[in-house]
Amino acid sequence: MSFVSPPRPRQFRKTLAGAALALGLGAAALVPIQSASSAPAPAPIDGVYDVLGKSWGVSASEAKLRLDAEHSKADTLEAVQAQLAKASRVATAEPGLDGAFFDSARRLVVNVHTAQAAEVAKANGLTPRTVARGEKALAALQTKVEALADKSGSTQVQTIGADLPTDRVQVVLQPGRQSAKTVALVKQLKAIPGVDVSTNTTTLTMTADVIGGQIMDLVPGSNCSLGYSGTTSNGNNVMLSAGHCVEGNPDVLNRSGVHLGKGVASRFRTGSPSVDMGLMDIDAEDVGRGYIDNRNGQTTRVTGSSKAPVGSTICKAGNTTGWTCGTIQQYNLTVNYGGAGGSITSTSGLARSTVCTEGGDSGGAYISGTTAQGMTSGGPNDGHDCGFNQGGNATGSYSFYQPVVDAANYYGVTLTRG
Repeated sequence: MSFVSPPRPRQFRKTLAGAALALGLGAAALVPIQSASSAPAPAPIDGVYDVLGKSWGVSASEAKLRLDAEHSKADTLEAVQAQLAKASRVATAEPGLDGAFFDSARRLVVNVHTAQAAEVAKANGLTPRTVARGEKALAALQTKVEALADKSGSTQVQTIGADLPTDRVQVVLQPGRQSAKTVALVKQLKAIPGVDVSTNTTTLTMTADVIGGQIMDLVPGSNCSLGYSGTTSNGNNVMLSAGHCVEGNPDVLNRSGVHLGKGVASRFRTGSPSVDMGLMDIDAEDVGRGYIDNRNGQTTRVTGSSKAPVGSTICKAGNTTGWTCGTIQQYNLTVNYGGAGGSITSTSGLARSTVCTEGGDSGGAYISGTTAQGMTSGGPNDGHDCGFNQGGNATGSYSFYQPVVDAANYYGVTLTRG
């Protein structure tokens, strides 16, 4: 796509040599790889509940109960979807659910188009609602909007994505005076039912910069964050990473200079339409670990992966801001970042959340309870301060991340569990 956000500010200074890093490089929040010479990994403690409990004003056990309740509803949603999918094979009309999200009252709301679907959803403790569009129609509408934006030649669109709670596609423009091409595009978009157009008050940037911690040192290049360890179908020991981190297949070292592995695949291409996922091959003598460093002496196990419903509670571990928490807002956004030398990288398939991040958090793990969700991508460049380990108290911002499920499915990787 041709729409972009402004070039990255000077303070986010780390770039990949020769390949102009348009996405952020952060100190590792994850600690999944251990060299053979390292000390044994600590016993995993699910510290995410301590962080959430403190920010919510409840005990860690109460925080766990709250998250378990969310996950139970999400499991129910999957079961209901399977039940309705089976029914649809013998029915003339499709009775399935068409998108779901947690509302402010923590009810799991599901979009329905038939009375049968509404009845089944309600009987299973879900909250049905009838909508004009729903998830499938919104996806088609988003594709139409993206095509119009690309054809327009406008360079002032920041993001395009479907918003399930409002049942609309949201288009966000970068701040500043609109060009003639943008004015024409906005006129087109406002004439389409179900499309909202707004202007952001700040630019976007990848969460770049590196300040020590457990990093993956790229040779040649700079630094990035460790991702999720796993195995391929043939048993190979690998790590899922943000694609920009392993663009160009760099060698990867730890902070002590010990070789951990080498990038072997990336769907990120600076200056071209991209998906921010990649793969690193882990050296045979090193061990991938199924837990996350939560930046306060505790760890959190990785027990699986998912794309939790919109509105689900989610936390992120990052070097700069530690553990910050929020909720999932959207999936399948197209976000446009500017890189060094004026390069434009249109990055699709990202998720958005209310989790606060800053420079240095890129690559940090997003997790819901103990279920892996994704890796930090970027956020607003407005000078906000998340604090450190503020959990759900770090509010007033938002961020983008690459869903780990999509990366694992694409590369055929099974995550290592703690």
